[in-house]
Amino acid sequence: MKIDIIDPPGGVDTPRFKACVREVFSGEAKTSEYVNVIFMGRDDLRLMKKEYFDMDVYTDVIAFNLNDSGESIEGEIYVSHEQIMDNANSFSTRPEDELVRVLIHGCLHLCGYEDDTQTLKDQMTDLENRYMEKLKDLSL
Repeated sequence: MKIDIIDPPGGVDTPRFKACVREVFSGEAKTSEYVNVIFMGRDDLRLMKKEYFDMDVYTDVIAFNLNDSGESIEGEIYVSHEQIMDNANSFSTRPEDELVRVLIHGCLHLCGYEDDTQTLKDQMTDLENRYMEKLKDLSL
């Protein structure tokens, strides 16, 4: 699996970040050709959310699955470090933990999980918590 981390902010340990992606895909029994994790500004990610999802809101992560159903995953995860830092402050969590949670969330979307109903959101949160526990020793 090829994983590229594009424009990471200072402090992101790229090898451990890649290990996090691999752990989620492995745990979900998914194979991947490649995943690009792209860090970008909050306003740029908001524009993407509006363009592709017709929602004019700030967000911390957007994931695009570029493969056909049933094929090995090829995808992109767009992340706003600024928004993640705001989330960490709002939720009183460590920024490193929020970064891991958002990455897990993006990976789960690439694995086929959705969060457009409360039931599906709860399912994703449960999975995020499970992976957070598995990855708690992984400092990013």
